[in-house]
Amino acid sequence: MDIFEDIRTQLALRVRLHDDEASIALKGHLLTEYLMDRIIEEKLGSLNRKKSPTYTKKIEMLKSAKLLPEATIANLVHLNKIRNKMAHELDVSIPKSSMLFWRDSDKPMYIKPKKGKYPERYYLRLLSHGILTQLTNHMLLNLLVDPRWRNGLA
Repeated sequence: MDIFEDIRTQLALRVRLHDDEASIALKGHLLTEYLMDRIIEEKLGSLNRKKSPTYTKKIEMLKSAKLLPEATIANLVHLNKIRNKMAHELDVSIPKSSMLFWRDSDKPMYIKPKKGKYPERYYLRLLSHGILTQLTNHMLLNLLVDPRWRNGLA
């Protein structure tokens, strides 16, 4: 597989030039939505591009059809809340107590950011990359859906 077909590489390529918190959250959000669209199209039927459901509705569709694990759903909901907050407020900080990531358990783990000037950027990169990894692995191993990046669908 060509490395540029991997969705996590797409994240790295997209955030390297725009390295602020809102850009990282938005790009992670867009790429996770791309994978959600791939799952929905393969397992639930074609999406109407003119009246595409919102990110929240897509999460609900995937949850009700039991197409994603609860941990991945929790991470998608968390990323969506962060992205929405950043879309409507100028200065958003993510408290360390909200730097969470859900694995296979009901309890989230806290992400300890690197010491430095930009802990939110570090966290948002890890959160986005982690969700993309969860989605990619689940698509490949459980759903048998191809997660490769295809520009025609993006």
